[in-house]
Amino acid sequence: MRIHWLRVAVAALAVEVVLLGIALPLNMSERGQATLLALVIPMCVSATFLGGWWTAKKVDSLFILHGLLMGAVAALIYGALTLKVTLPTAYIVANYLKLIGGAAGGLLVRLLRRRKAEPAD
Repeated sequence: MRIHWLRVAVAALAVEVVLLGIALPLNMSERGQATLLALVIPMCVSATFLGGWWTAKKVDSLFILHGLLMGAVAALIYGALTLKVTLPTAYIVANYLKLIGGAAGGLLVRLLRRRKAEPAD
């Protein structure tokens, strides 16, 4: 029972690169800012869900914790990048929801493993 920090860090970094790769061009376009404001929460939750799933799928235990840690590291990366920037409330909420998205990805791995381990009737 150990934490795979490299998987956590790689997934968190990948999640933030993808999110920023989508957000920066949208933020620079005329109507993109309004679109981004509407999409930021679902984008962050779904990206960290996938990151949490990827992080937990190769570990042997602590699936939810791995996903949660990945979400926390992703949130910390974004927090560090935007430390001196005033953000809309939706961005702040989305950053906190990264924890839930990551944990949910880890939960999915746990549920799938449990289902796979059950004997077939």
